[in-house]
Amino acid sequence: MKQEIIYLALHFVLCSLFFLLIQRPLFCIYNHKANAEKLKFNDILQIYRFGYKTDLIIAAYFTALPLLFLWVHAHFPIFDTKTPLIIYSIITSLVFGTITIADTALYKFWKFKIDSSVFAYLRSLKGAFASVSGLYIFTAFASIFFFSMLCMGAMWWLANEFAPQSTAESHNWLEHVGIFAGFLLTAGCLFIIIRGLGRRPNNPSMTFYCKNPFYNHSGLNPLYNMIYSFSVKDDFAKQFQAFDAEECRKEFEPLFPLKGTPELQLLNTSRPNVLFVVWESLCSRHVGSLGGMPNVTPNIDRLAKEGVYFTQCYAGSFRTDRGLVCLLSGYLGQPTTTVIRYTKKLPNLPALPRVFKNLGYETTAVHGGDLTIFHKSDYYWAAGHNRLISQKDFPTDAPTCKWGIHDGYVMSWLYDDIIKKTAQGKQWYTTFQTLSSHETWEVPYDRIKDNKIANSFAYVDDCFGKFIDKLKASPAWDNLLVICTGDHGVNIEESGTRSGNTHIPLLLLGGAIKQPMQIDKIVNQTDIAATLLGQMELPHDEFIFSRDVLADTYTYPFAFHAYNNGFIFRDKTGFTDFDNVANCAIIGEDERRERLGKVILQNLYTDLSKR
Repeated sequence: MKQEIIYLALHFVLCSLFFLLIQRPLFCIYNHKANAEKLKFNDILQIYRFGYKTDLIIAAYFTALPLLFLWVHAHFPIFDTKTPLIIYSIITSLVFGTITIADTALYKFWKFKIDSSVFAYLRSLKGAFASVSGLYIFTAFASIFFFSMLCMGAMWWLANEFAPQSTAESHNWLEHVGIFAGFLLTAGCLFIIIRGLGRRPNNPSMTFYCKNPFYNHSGLNPLYNMIYSFSVKDDFAKQFQAFDAEECRKEFEPLFPLKGTPELQLLNTSRPNVLFVVWESLCSRHVGSLGGMPNVTPNIDRLAKEGVYFTQCYAGSFRTDRGLVCLLSGYLGQPTTTVIRYTKKLPNLPALPRVFKNLGYETTAVHGGDLTIFHKSDYYWAAGHNRLISQKDFPTDAPTCKWGIHDGYVMSWLYDDIIKKTAQGKQWYTTFQTLSSHETWEVPYDRIKDNKIANSFAYVDDCFGKFIDKLKASPAWDNLLVICTGDHGVNIEESGTRSGNTHIPLLLLGGAIKQPMQIDKIVNQTDIAATLLGQMELPHDEFIFSRDVLADTYTYPFAFHAYNNGFIFRDKTGFTDFDNVANCAIIGEDERRERLGKVILQNLYTDLSKR
């Protein structure tokens, strides 16, 4: 039994050391640009002080099966443990290597630790790999192989040197009792490490010790976070319940008024044809008129003077699957899930296209990529589109990138479709989702040669400007309303703070616009639905998280943005970035903003549970 205990102890230590000495330093070094502060020695000590517990928990998880093998061998020495332990070591090493590289590589894009949500993206391998180059993919797999082999070498040595050999000896009943008691004690120790001794079981918040999310995330073991995320139930009604239900309802209702009379009329018709342009990753960073990089999107800057330009619009979430629902359903993004995954709930969400469909409009969704990625086709159908146009509907020789057909080609098709429907006298609504301004930023355009990311936005801007100019010269323009905005900010390491990436342009164009104007009040991406319906003299009661920002009831301008288990609440006094796991404000402590953000979350998850 002594040899079995030695093996288990060494296996536990090796698992711990992999994360302590390899995974955590690799994560910190590779992602150091994501840290807004200079890393000091004391910071490193604190990261390890609060993070080592999750490493021990993972070591305990992965020592449980060897414990079972050795327990059987201790009772029945003829059982050979070497082969199963070696096979288990290979599997463990591959898991450790894969999770280490995936978490380290994805963090600069996602800004949160890897969790079970990654599997929603892996359902479409095309979508999962379209954002990166072939060299990046090769490097990632080579790194996984290297670190897996590093771990496997240590565990192979352990199995060869310390795994008990099979023998023909037998034990009497008293020895069996002693063995049982010894291994039961060992199993109890592993259980205590995993669960902890507190009243509540261990959870990721044990590593969150400060307001710097990078330090908190550096300490958190990625495999532990992944395993823990699988244990979180989709019982939305029990999540984020911070207040008494009635108290929470009373505070929530004034924030999202469902009625009101527009004080400003933007349109010269109540029944325009509508083109809703959802521009991939477009935020203020690349829009000069919003204080971003100059001369990247000159057409937006030019057209902003010809339409209605909302200069303080903020995205509701950080990924396309969330952004589409924010835009078309006026439904807030969720910090721990994405409602688009729950196909049974989608028909129960309000949706702009469905409103137009019920008015007799022909409704279409157009995207040059694959609509099966991230349940987009499920959502588009449920939202009320009569027709979906995607990559498979275009010629095979159309110019493409990894995500699909470039926006310039799709806009040419879209122009022809608009002209055709106008000639037929149809009323129509179209959602057009772009794709060219997405990683890997490869576009058939080279105006900005030293910045491929900015160049990709410049390409879409060039296509968009030409597209709008063609529409201006066509009969379709007179009764046309074009809504152009971003689905979310640009998710890149160099893009600055999270709060800065939430600022997006919102531009209304077309012959249906009465006159150009600039509106500087704070609005949310989710407010587009109710505001448009208000302009069309239609009720918006079902859009309970969308506000008519031009109505007399919009008296408290604010914006709410959800990211992975956190939120940003912004009003005229400033903004608060609140981390739900750490249960504290990372930036902008303010009791009122924190409270209202929690009120919104409680109502959002209560409503989500009923959909």
